[in-house]
Amino acid sequence: MITNNQILIISTCSEDWGGSEELWARSIPYLINLGYQINVGKSKINVEHPEFKSLKEKGVRIHQLNPFDLQPIEKNAEIGLKELLKKEIFSLVVISQGINFDGLAMGYECLIANIPYVLIAQKAVDTFWPYHIDRVAMRNVYLNADKALFVSHQNLKLTEEQFGTVFKNAEVISNPVKVKRIPQNYPNINDGYRLACIGRFFLIDKAQDILIRIMSQEKWKARPLTISFIGSGIDKQGLIELAQLFKLDNVEFLDSQKNIEELWSRYHGLILPSRFEGTPLVLLEAMALGKFSIVTNVGGNIDLITDGVNGFLGQPNEVEFENAMERAWQVRDNWQAMGALACQKIIDTVPEIPEQNLANLIDKLMNQNAKLVSVIIPTYNRATILESAILSVLNQTYPHIQLIVADDGSVDETSSLMSKYPGITYLKLNHGGQAHARNEGLRCAKGSYIASLDSDDIWDTTFLEKSVKLIDENELDFVFANWMQDFGNDNFEERFSFCKLLEENLQSTNEQTIVLGDQELRKIYLEGCASPSSSFLIRRSSLISNWTSGARIADDWCLLLDMILTKPCKAGVLREVLWHKKLDGNNICDGRDPFELRRDLLIHDFKFIYARYKKFMSKTEKKNLKARITMHLFSFSYFQFRNKFFLGAVKYGVLTIISDKRSLYTIIKGGNQKLKQVLANRF
Repeated sequence: MITNNQILIISTCSEDWGGSEELWARSIPYLINLGYQINVGKSKINVEHPEFKSLKEKGVRIHQLNPFDLQPIEKNAEIGLKELLKKEIFSLVVISQGINFDGLAMGYECLIANIPYVLIAQKAVDTFWPYHIDRVAMRNVYLNADKALFVSHQNLKLTEEQFGTVFKNAEVISNPVKVKRIPQNYPNINDGYRLACIGRFFLIDKAQDILIRIMSQEKWKARPLTISFIGSGIDKQGLIELAQLFKLDNVEFLDSQKNIEELWSRYHGLILPSRFEGTPLVLLEAMALGKFSIVTNVGGNIDLITDGVNGFLGQPNEVEFENAMERAWQVRDNWQAMGALACQKIIDTVPEIPEQNLANLIDKLMNQNAKLVSVIIPTYNRATILESAILSVLNQTYPHIQLIVADDGSVDETSSLMSKYPGITYLKLNHGGQAHARNEGLRCAKGSYIASLDSDDIWDTTFLEKSVKLIDENELDFVFANWMQDFGNDNFEERFSFCKLLEENLQSTNEQTIVLGDQELRKIYLEGCASPSSSFLIRRSSLISNWTSGARIADDWCLLLDMILTKPCKAGVLREVLWHKKLDGNNICDGRDPFELRRDLLIHDFKFIYARYKKFMSKTEKKNLKARITMHLFSFSYFQFRNKFFLGAVKYGVLTIISDKRSLYTIIKGGNQKLKQVLANRF
């Protein structure tokens, strides 16, 4: 079940309303019916425009933005995009781009804010490539999108060429067809032939100037053919003046028409000399109503038009496009039959309701993200064993997984190994330590659940399935599972069998799963960490912080304490052994000098935790934790004495006395049994 139903749709269209906005706008009623709250952001909002009035009537929340600067543009602007993404919690952002990269700045903001996003590209231009200084960042925005949607195969292919990579998350979708797919009656030809050139007056893309120059040729002036230029845009007046310059009476300029069927009833076909296109809505409409077309071989035109069968294709220049027009004119008696084939092409190849398909795709992504587990594997020079950890994730019975390998500056063959797994998100990082690697992985994580598997550990195939089941059924903040601890020399031991922290809870029931309440968790985790990173699954929304770099070893412990000590918290325990902790001599614990390990974990990290959380603890909790630190100091002093490091033994003996005399007295008073317990340090 989706707990957050907020979707933000951002449009980069600079006009009051454009054809590129029809697809997402028409998907909104379907998304609302699916239970989503829709937000729309745009830099230019004409609140009096019928489309925005309609959106507001449907309950859509409107945000005026400047997505290019990502800041408020005017005093009346509601909010900037950065601020909006911080203020509101969106489960998904849909970015509708007029061109294939004019919305990537917004995608980047979503990426760094860890918000899943979808890119829709309505057009790609072969003369306008991504800025060279930002190509890598822009490519990463595409590669990390939940989906990269294109309205034509040509646009997708060109975009992949521009970024020099294959987008495995890409999909081609159709723009909506706003009319019924039934051929209209063919207009009378007694008064000549009429073609409509419908679209925005924007010459860089639509190239109406090419058509006006062709129509100025004497042979076209002499033919019974009229072309109507229909629409609005910044170049309309310039085109009118160009037609006047050529003294043309075979063209006319009309404003946009609301009744599409009535408009097309007067025309025999469509003509578009476009330099660049996505898949024009007007082409879909004309074909659905049984009109043949003369268009350029750009964008989705080549997906729909078979030259000489249901229309004609030409190059976007005067010579080649005029050639296509001439071929069409010579077979004008076939235009009606070609229009019927055009209608059938739409029926056969274009989904009945493309906008509903988009809504269903968004719904699928929302539900996948709600169930998605992002698994982070931090690694450092572990190429020889990393693959076992990777395979243990890929072989999980749970299907919804995003796997991220965070390489903390490895200088071995890790990069070569990862080339075998292109479907895995591989982060090649500068060396910054275990917590740094995990946090970089967390920054790229998209799932509603977070898990971290150390590169020297392996999960049972059912680890995630059983963990997700337990966390969902009991509405928990996190769960953790029992594991088999490798002590070397084929010596394995079930961890819970000697876990003093959980001893009381495990003995109180024979159930395979145990739910721990707020107070139980405080008691357990203020004594020690019962669940290292490889053992737990966390609900993303429950996280208070990331892994703590200030701790030398206990970064996972701090991650959990941030939740447990700052808000009511519930956790689940899986008694079943569901993973294996390996011993390879190189990990953060078994690869460390024993003196260094005890000092870092039992002394440094315990002191760090006391200082970090003392304001959240009761007097009794602070007293108990301080006593535990004293016991560790005493244990370390004894450990050094036993190994004949007398200077260190004296140093930590003095620190023990300074730390807490009362706790030291308790240890001594407890006699031999208490002393053995302190020196064991097996929690």
